[in-house]
Amino acid sequence: MRMLRFMICALLLLVQTGCWNRVELNDIAIISATGVDWHNGKWTLSYQIVIPKAISSQTGESGTAAVNVFSTTGENFRYAISKASEETSRRLYFSHNQSIVIGQEAARKGLGPLLEAYLRNHDSRETVSVFLSKGSARRMLEQLIPLEQIPGAAIQRMIANQELGSSSFRQMTAHDVLMELLGSTQATSIPGLVIAGPGEGTDNAGMMGGTTTQTKVRLSELGLIQGDKLVGWLDDDQSRGTMWLTDHIDKTTVSFSCSDEGKGKETSSARILTASTRLKPEPRNGKWLIRADVEATGILMEYNCPGDLSKPAEVEKLERRIENEIKATMLDGWEAVRKQGVDVTGFGTLIYRSYPKQWKEISGSWRDVFPQTEVEATVKMKLNSTGMSGNNFKDAQKKAGS
Repeated sequence: MRMLRFMICALLLLVQTGCWNRVELNDIAIISATGVDWHNGKWTLSYQIVIPKAISSQTGESGTAAVNVFSTTGENFRYAISKASEETSRRLYFSHNQSIVIGQEAARKGLGPLLEAYLRNHDSRETVSVFLSKGSARRMLEQLIPLEQIPGAAIQRMIANQELGSSSFRQMTAHDVLMELLGSTQATSIPGLVIAGPGEGTDNAGMMGGTTTQTKVRLSELGLIQGDKLVGWLDDDQSRGTMWLTDHIDKTTVSFSCSDEGKGKETSSARILTASTRLKPEPRNGKWLIRADVEATGILMEYNCPGDLSKPAEVEKLERRIENEIKATMLDGWEAVRKQGVDVTGFGTLIYRSYPKQWKEISGSWRDVFPQTEVEATVKMKLNSTGMSGNNFKDAQKKAGS
């Protein structure tokens, strides 16, 4: 009974005191995405602000965008943010920020000022997704995306969906970028965004009324960051190779040819359902060797090659072709990274953990040692299903007609 009385008194006290730190929605401008550009020697910050009236189910207006984008400029981030009070009636609220888009020129200038400001802002979220843009970050924030009202949230969902679809890129949060740039190799990679299509962009709600849009926001290329600066790009295939090499493949599709040597058109494909990569560093002849062992399982999705898959020997040949394709993709990605000289593979961290004494000797010259590293890849592929037919459709059709 004494405990019950105590709980009732505590509840009454809580109801009377209320929320001491509540935020009134009428006083704030909720930001869904932030853009960072470098222009004329100053930082330009762009804000994608949600318009509650436009997304309300009761007052939604056709032809009205659910967000508004504006920019402020300053020699540092906090000053640029403070200048927002000169042109908006509400305080900027970053706690619901979904995405940060960094323009190419800003990324080449350096991410240090952004990360410094981010670390000291109590409104910042560690889970916000980070992207690069070859063009203006503001221009990317102005784009509307079909099926979604709030583009900032749509971009974050896009990268999460891509991880389950093709695994060409991995979602990089602000926390991921910080941890990797503060790590032993001080290097990271960030997915890029482009406006694809023949048009100039989709920045008007009236352009969304048709059955198609001329331009779309899409993920494309992987930006390589060394220290805190952008130093180069990998294309989509090279990026997928690094994802295989660094154990960031979730599910993806592998295309392959009918040739055991991998020559000819890749007319067949398999869906990878599980994949894992184990990396092991070894010192060899004054250099470093990384052994990459991949295990994958999947199902056959398309088969346009001769051969009867009801025979185990034919299935094994098919698995070898897929293994060779995965291996080639990995090594192509590695060669691209090696040429750039940026350790986004985390090899330096592996050596540090396995050989701390040797790492201490080479850590100061790792950027010169890294490109001399060799990679030996082995792949083990297991097809769990080849479908309902042992032959491709054309062969099965001929057999049925004979």
